[in-house]
Parts: sequence; structure tokens; C-alpha cells
Amino acid sequence: MTTEKRSAVGVLALLGAALFWGTTFVAQNLGAGHVGTFTFLALRCYIGTAFLLPFIMFRDLRGRRKNRKVTLAAVGESTPKSDNIVDAEELTERRRLRNRESRKVLRIAGFCCGGALFLGSALQQYGIGLYVMDADPCGTAKSSLITALYVVLVPIISTFVGKKPDRKLWISVVMCLGGMYLLCIKDSFVLTRGDIFILLCAVGFALQIMAVGYFSPKTDGLKLSAMQFFATALISTVCMILFEEIDLNAILAALPSILYAGIISNGIAYTLQIVGQKRVKATVASLIMCTESLFGTLSGWLILHEVLSLREMAGCALMFVAILLATAFTGYTARAAQRKPHRRTFRPRQKQTA
Repeated sequence: MTTEKRSAVGVLALLGAALFWGTTFVAQNLGAGHVGTFTFLALRCYIGTAFLLPFIMFRDLRGRRKNRKVTLAAVGESTPKSDNIVDAEELTERRRLRNRESRKVLRIAGFCCGGALFLGSALQQYGIGLYVMDADPCGTAKSSLITALYVVLVPIISTFVGKKPDRKLWISVVMCLGGMYLLCIKDSFVLTRGDIFILLCAVGFALQIMAVGYFSPKTDGLKLSAMQFFATALISTVCMILFEEIDLNAILAALPSILYAGIISNGIAYTLQIVGQKRVKATVASLIMCTESLFGTLSGWLILHEVLSLREMAGCALMFVAILLATAFTGYTARAAQRKPHRRTFRPRQKQTA
């Protein structure tokens, strides 16, 4: 496959992921009318984990077959760092120790990322439920756009761990504040309950992205995704038992929304993200995935018939542009940091002979 075709496949995969994530806001809106926050989140994450497990098992099976061939080929050969002969038992013991260490890192990473994912997802689902209770006419648009503020929050939060963001990022912050004012604040100068929880959920997702960025180089990406979904499901189950009533009829009524969120968003969209990010540059991938908020707004208008006033449409447009700019500024700063400093070399002048 040529480079152009690989890039085209990557762009289409990322657009598909953004489309599925955006339309999931509609599923969450519909599901919030039947079941509680923790019930929806627990079932969604269990389904997402179960969807990813066959892919992980199939890939691990292929990996074991490949390792078996490598082991058979390496037995009796000397290692490059020493003259000792490597036998099958030694190779097996080394691999067993590596697997045990990788499983330990995976458990730690899964529960750290899963805890942050639970925080963001629970606050988001609860905020969407408040929009449904308050009969907000543009709840899906607001939830998708305010959630996407994690793009702005990630570099800002990174300043507390010693990573200085681009000063241009503050342009996006000011634009986001202006967009939120137009979109969320009406007659009284206050945010609604749903706005506050969705804004807090953006902070949770920003922490989750930072945790994934820290642990993803240390472990397998697909396994990390499944592990964080499973950790989120476990925490949600405990909260569901403690704080909510389990109603089977309500779960059955919300089952289509739960299945859509679990399979399409957690399972398929994540797989498309992996495919896309392997073929597209990180900056371009971030710009494409930012369209999740746009798809969320459009799906709320088309499916739920949400009506936006001219003021609210202006706020949506301002926030969407601010999110795109924040992604572009972050990508430019990352590329600038990777560039090597250019050093000018000076040649000594040669003395001219008379």
C-alpha cells in the first residue's frame, strides 16, 4: 500500500471514530432517561471490554505461535552479549518474568487510567442526565462541545508537571470562555447544573488523556484500553449497588443505547483510532478527532431535533474554532521541541596574499 493510500485509510478511520463518538452523545441522552449514571456506565464498559477481548486473544495467540518459532530457532545459539549457550528453559523463564512484569504494569496502568476515565465518564453521564431532567433544548450540543474542552485543558494542566504550553494557547482559552458564555449563559449570569458537571467531566477526561500518555509507551495499547474499561466498569458497579436502584425493565428500555455506546463507541471507535493514528501524523489526527464535537452537535439536531438559537450557534462555532486552534498550537509546540537547534558554522577567513 502506498503512502497516499495509507494516509487516506487513516483519515477515514479517524473520521469514523469521531463520527461514532459524536453520535454516542445521543445514545447517552436517550439512555439517561431510563437508567442511572452508574448503571449506564457499568454496562457500557462491560460490553466494551467484552467486545475487545476476542481481538486481544486472537492477537496473543498469533504472538505465542511466533514466539514458539523464535524459541525453537534460538535454542542452542549463543547470546550476542555472552558466550553462554541459551537453552529452552532459560528462554522460557526470561519470557515468564517479562510477562509477569508487563501484567503488573498493565494492572497499575489500567486502574490509574480507568479511575480517571470513570471520573470523566460519570460526571459526563450525570450532566447529560441533568440536561434531560431540565429539558434543555440543546443538551447534546452543549455536552459534546464542553467535553471537547479537554483539548485546551490538557496543556494547561501539564504546566503543573513542568511542561510549559505555548503562549498562543491562551487565545483558545479566551475564545472558549466567550463561546461558553454565548452557549450556556442566558438571562441570569450563571451556569446550569448540567453545564457545571460537563465542565468538570472535561477535567476528568484531560487527566485520563495524560494518564494514557504516560502509561501507553510502557504497555500494550489495546490491552490498556480493555483494562481501563474493565476498571471503570468495576468502580461503576460498586457505585451502582451503593447509590442506585437496579431496575431490569429500565435496563431493557435503555439497552439499545447501552449497546451502541459499548460496542460502537468503546469498541469500534477505539479500534478505528488505533488504525488511524498508525497512518496519520499526531497533529492531523488530533484535528480530525476534534470533529467529535461537531458530529455530536449535528446528531443532536438531526436525531433529537434540538433547536439552537442564533446566539447558541455562534457560541458553538466559537468553541469549535477554539478547540481546533488549541490542537494546532499544541502540535506546533511539540514539533518545535523535537527540532534540533540550528548551529551556524563560521569558517576562518583566509589571508589574501599581496
